[in-house]
Amino acid sequence: MREIIIYGLVGIANTFVGLGSVLALTYFGLIAEIANFLGYVIGICLSYFLNSKFTFKSKITATKALKFLISMGIAYCLNLGFLTISYRAYGIDVYLAQCLAGAIYTISGFILCRYFVFLK
Repeated sequence: MREIIIYGLVGIANTFVGLGSVLALTYFGLIAEIANFLGYVIGICLSYFLNSKFTFKSKITATKALKFLISMGIAYCLNLGFLTISYRAYGIDVYLAQCLAGAIYTISGFILCRYFVFLK
């Protein structure tokens, strides 16, 4: 249970830093797409570092970093797939679909981190 709570707190911190980076870079004149990309890169790096140190108490390695990137990619694809199917195919309200897709991203990301990236 501790890991789930810490994972959630890391996610909140990561959201603030990643989104804050996107907004700040946009404010300072970067093209929106580049600002978005750089914000995500910053967020993913921070998330890997914080989850390694605090959530799963694991040593930082290149192999784990690669596995983390793969895991977050899979979680994002699950998120996007659910969003597209629920919103486009089943007509679920877009805001509800976004929230549910976000929950799928968070849950699948945690499971992949726990059982694929940061094995104990």
